[in-house]
Amino acid sequence: MRSLIVIVIFLLVIPRFAGAQFPAEIQPGTRVRVWIPEATRQEEEPVRRQLIRGTVESVDRGMLRLEVPGTAGSLAIPRAAVRRLDVSRGVSPGASMIERAAGGAIGGAILFGLLNDPRRTGGPHYRTDWRAAGVGAAWGGGIGAVVGLIWPYERWRRVIH
Repeated sequence: MRSLIVIVIFLLVIPRFAGAQFPAEIQPGTRVRVWIPEATRQEEEPVRRQLIRGTVESVDRGMLRLEVPGTAGSLAIPRAAVRRLDVSRGVSPGASMIERAAGGAIGGAILFGLLNDPRRTGGPHYRTDWRAAGVGAAWGGGIGAVVGLIWPYERWRRVIH
């Protein structure tokens, strides 16, 4: 009977301690973005959450200390306040180029397909909407690839949901 009580207490207490810790990949020097609660609803996203980006200074038990650009000192965030935490995967011009090219191709195909009028006499016109969509996909993909290559963005991986 005693062993059953000990096991039940063990099963109830251990998950609380484990949940109060940060994942092993959160190490000093890692760039992260953290969502913490906001008391009032904000106009911009995320709703009722504040988004903070910074570099991990230290991780002590259930406390995350961040160096936030443009501030003096560090910001201490308790683990219980973290609603979501992402780790930076860095800036990748190649990945940005591929993602923006795919989005541009889809957008260009839709736009050219909808705007095509085979009976138009001036400007570009194609015999079929599918041909117009193909040309639009090529233009949109090319423009999207150039934009993604020139202005790449930071990529993130979620570690706390």
